[in-house]
Amino acid sequence: MTLQPAYAVDGGPINGLLIRRQLQSATRGASGVVESTDLRVRPLEVPGAGFVIGDGAAVIRGKATAWDGSYYALNIGDETVSDVEGTGSGSGRTDMVVLRVVPGAVVEPHIIQGVPAGATTVEETSEPGLSAVPLARITYPASTATITADMITDLRTMPSPRNQRVLRVQRGQGLEDGRYDLADYKVDFERWPQHDWDAVIPTWATQVQVRANWDSAMYPAPGGTAATFDARGQVRVGLIGGGTDVLYTAATAYNINPITDSNGYRVNIGLSAQMPIPAAMRGMNVAVRMYAKSDADRTRYLVADGWASFAVDLEFREVPAPGAAL
Repeated sequence: MTLQPAYAVDGGPINGLLIRRQLQSATRGASGVVESTDLRVRPLEVPGAGFVIGDGAAVIRGKATAWDGSYYALNIGDETVSDVEGTGSGSGRTDMVVLRVVPGAVVEPHIIQGVPAGATTVEETSEPGLSAVPLARITYPASTATITADMITDLRTMPSPRNQRVLRVQRGQGLEDGRYDLADYKVDFERWPQHDWDAVIPTWATQVQVRANWDSAMYPAPGGTAATFDARGQVRVGLIGGGTDVLYTAATAYNINPITDSNGYRVNIGLSAQMPIPAAMRGMNVAVRMYAKSDADRTRYLVADGWASFAVDLEFREVPAPGAAL
């Protein structure tokens, strides 16, 4: 096929293939929903033999020919799919809900029945050549026609999700300025070390991945080697907005045991976590805090001294998720 004429010219014809290929180029051949809240599959308001596909748009890579291009699909409002076939008494079934392009460039919901239980792509189903994007997987128990929320697994992806990394680092402090900071609070978590950073959660972020490091913290010479001289506790990271707008990672534990009674040494603690971001906190300026809590029966504690270093690495991600629409 030869070069195609430009269509962005006044009075010129619009070539549908050229527009589809332009969309394919703009998305680098990827398919998926446009925004993280688009086209989410959810049960009927009164659960029954059907489901609802929410408002939104998608890009669907065509497979009819090698040069088919990508199609733009738009759903305005909710699309209700009714009278879905349930299961008999013999066994359950797993179906995949997709948005497909059919001849004539019509876009419609389509259910692929009997897919593998863990299938996430059309290529894993009995219709691998379909021009379609997966929206959800529905897992039916035996003798079931009513679709409930716990039966729906979200399969939406995005062609161009946004990501933003925010890295915050600091050193510990020495005795001279009063910030020789012990991780010695036993009732609840305290800031450790005693310093906050600021960060802005992007308006589009629906998830944050967190990595935190408490490096070269000091375990002072304990004076004994019995278990009571262990430094034990937990650490976590918080994104602190206002009022109830807070996010805390799950805590991770540390347990530092004495090697000798007369020598201290330096230790490292690491934490990794992933958290959904509620709608109320998107776009919010938050304090980024590192926390520690000592076990109640401890007599020795870790120290954030002038040789210790601390870092929180935040990766804000735009991913389709049920919570993205909240």
